[in-house]
Parts: sequence; C-alpha cells; structure tokens
Amino acid sequence: MSPSAVWPHPIFVINLKTSGERRTACDAQLTRVGLTPTFVEAVDGRTMSDAEIAAIVDEPGRLRRAPKPLSKAEVGCYLSHLAVLETIVAQDLTQALVMEDDLLAGEELAAVLAALAEKVLPPYEMIKLGISEPQVKPFTPIVPLTEASTLVRHHNVVNSNLAYVITRQGAERFLRYGRPIRYPVDVAMNRSWRHGLDILGVRPWPVLPNPAFNSTIGQDRFENPAWTPLGRRIERRARKAYDSLAKRLDLQARLKRDAAWRSRHDGA
Repeated sequence: MSPSAVWPHPIFVINLKTSGERRTACDAQLTRVGLTPTFVEAVDGRTMSDAEIAAIVDEPGRLRRAPKPLSKAEVGCYLSHLAVLETIVAQDLTQALVMEDDLLAGEELAAVLAALAEKVLPPYEMIKLGISEPQVKPFTPIVPLTEASTLVRHHNVVNSNLAYVITRQGAERFLRYGRPIRYPVDVAMNRSWRHGLDILGVRPWPVLPNPAFNSTIGQDRFENPAWTPLGRRIERRARKAYDSLAKRLDLQARLKRDAAWRSRHDGA
C-alpha cells in the first residue's frame, strides 16, 4: 500500500537537529508500516536566553497554575508544536499527522490512518494516536475503525503529544489560545473545556513510546518543589477545582453529541 493510499495528508515528525539517532529510528519505524514522514527541526529551548524565554512565557501566570516554572526544554517543545500548527494553517492543509520522534509504530497504524481518511467519522479537531506513559484511560467507544481498533472519547485528558491527527480548524483554534505560554504543550492542548478543541482518540494505541530513548524534556517536569507559598497553593487548588468541574461538564456535553451521532449513523 503506498503512503498516499494509507494517509493522503502530511506526516510531520518533530526532531531535534542533534538527535540523529532518534530520526533514523523513527524513519525506520514509519517506513516499516508504509508511511513517509517529513521531519521538522525542533526548537531547542535549552539554547534560548532567559530574555527570549521571558518574552513568550507568562511566568507569573504559570506560577499561579503550577508549583514551578517551565523548563527551557518544555518551552522548546511547545514552540516546536506551535511551528507545525502554523505550517498546517499557512499551507491550508485539511489535516495532518503530527508525531514526536521517540515512537514505536504499531502494526495497526497504517490501517487506522487509512480508516481515518476513508470512513465517515463524527466531527473532530484532534485525534490522539499514542501516549507516552502506559496509563489506564477510561473511554467510551464511538465507531470501529478496523477489526482491532476503535475511535473513542476518553473520559480523562491524555497529556501526551506523542502522535496526533489535527485539522486546520483545530490548529487555528489552539493557536488562538496557546499564547502566552503557561503550560507544557501537551497539557495546554488538552484543555478542551477552555479552548474548545474536540479531541478523540484511538484504542488500542497504534503508537507507543520507544523505550530505547529517554525524554529530551526530562523527568524533572513531574517533580514538585519542597515548598510553595500558601497563597499560591490556595489559588492552584481553586483553579484545579474549577477545571475539574469544567472538564466534567464538557465531557458530558461531548458524550451526548457522540451518542446522537452514533444514533444517526447506526448501520451506515
């Protein structure tokens, strides 16, 4: 099956210029399943000056939402995804597959992409195809894609940008929301109750993380400082409570729309 028959849209893979081994491994993974990627040079946030970071990151806003500042690597990752989304909009692409380079392509990936390109699907702006951590994520099935894979609505956010399909409308929507920077890009892109992106997923995941490579962002993003001022802790708890309620209400509304769509398309 030729790449155009599998997925007649661009495939962008974000890769640091210094990570040649990752590029080679990723290219081999995608070539194995009949896909031809376009590699996009990632922004290396570690080389950015403090002044450059300060110009694009709302650090006071960040610290009202999280216990510590974003790392330079996280900022670089954010800018890398923004650059791909800007390309999608500038080239007026219908949609594209966006991937990070530390992936393993599952045997179902090509068939899943072919189904996404050919089947009648509910409206969407983003479809998650992989996750960086082997987490349990409950979901509601929407429509079968292949004998083994299903398009689903996750009940919780999937904070991973390992692999996702995004439409031009979805790219535009996030670009309107995504500045100034206050979150890691995967967290920001999943805040659908704030920016409105309609985010679906595919299960089982057709893309998995490659255990041969460690994250270039680093695991310290998940570590919290030993002490945070009381006022910040109180504000973060209030924001978290609001987000929790907003997420539940948003999910309920989207599940109702999914059910209505299934009802209209049963037997189609």
